[in-house]
Amino acid sequence: MEKGRVQCSIHTCRRIFDEPTLDPATICGARRCRGCGHSDARSSRPLLRLGSRQQDRSQPDLFDFKPVADGVYAAIAAPRYKVNSNAAVILTNDGVVVVDSHSKPSAARALYEEIRGVTKQPVRKIVNTHFHWDHWQGNEVYAAEFTNLEIIASERTKDNLTRPDAGVGGLSSIEKQLVAVPKEIAQLKDDILKATDPQRKVNLEANLQQAEAYLTELKSLKPALPTRTVSSSVTLKEDGREIQVLVLGRAHTDGDVFIYLPKEKVMATGDALIDWMPFLNDGYPEDWVQTLQALEQFDFTHIIPGHGEVVPKAHLSFFGDI
Repeated sequence: MEKGRVQCSIHTCRRIFDEPTLDPATICGARRCRGCGHSDARSSRPLLRLGSRQQDRSQPDLFDFKPVADGVYAAIAAPRYKVNSNAAVILTNDGVVVVDSHSKPSAARALYEEIRGVTKQPVRKIVNTHFHWDHWQGNEVYAAEFTNLEIIASERTKDNLTRPDAGVGGLSSIEKQLVAVPKEIAQLKDDILKATDPQRKVNLEANLQQAEAYLTELKSLKPALPTRTVSSSVTLKEDGREIQVLVLGRAHTDGDVFIYLPKEKVMATGDALIDWMPFLNDGYPEDWVQTLQALEQFDFTHIIPGHGEVVPKAHLSFFGDI
């Protein structure tokens, strides 16, 4: 990377841009980033706060929980040093379907508290759109609460979750994070000691709190893997709601699924479509374009992406041009 340029540290972004006033290790967890537009959790929009039982200084604001269609909600993750994914929440007559369960159990619990605010029905199904760590490590919360829970993913995603060389997700990723995060914590502590700018020190201390809290959760994870896999598109039999799980081809990973609500014209895409530059390390760029072209053939108006705000279908063309 050329001198004077920095890279956004959120793994789903990684944009390179002219250096702003903050260093790249903390930029997306601090203020609005001039390069990628991320803003911090201290923005003015109404974000979901954890209940007092779970709340601590490292977990102040996690989601903006908003309706997208009748009985369909998007939990839009606030930008964090330790990133969370978005989730889609779909209410049916006899239960709830949740698309993606976030990066950690505390985030899944926070979302479940919000779900309880709109329905007392049980969570029947979790759909993991792909195998990356920030989209499935909260599965265990729902599995522990609901004994008949079905966790759905593609066959390739389940394989990736258990394969040691699968990339930035799965069981092997937990082990890698248990090695990497303590080093990250040590580096943050060193950076705090060296920091001379008061605001940068505050940002680093907030990042340290998040990293330490995340490490505590990592050490006690009880991973819940998919209980049902699909190799081609299927329609879930849910009372009062048609929910299609689409397998359209390789994109962000080799096992992406899309969740389509034809009546409500809503599509949840996981990280195959987000509102900024995608993470490409486990992706298939040429196939990705073809998969998005196949997605475009469906009739929908709103996209709940894996990260970022709900966007219109027109964003699909913009994203495909990146």
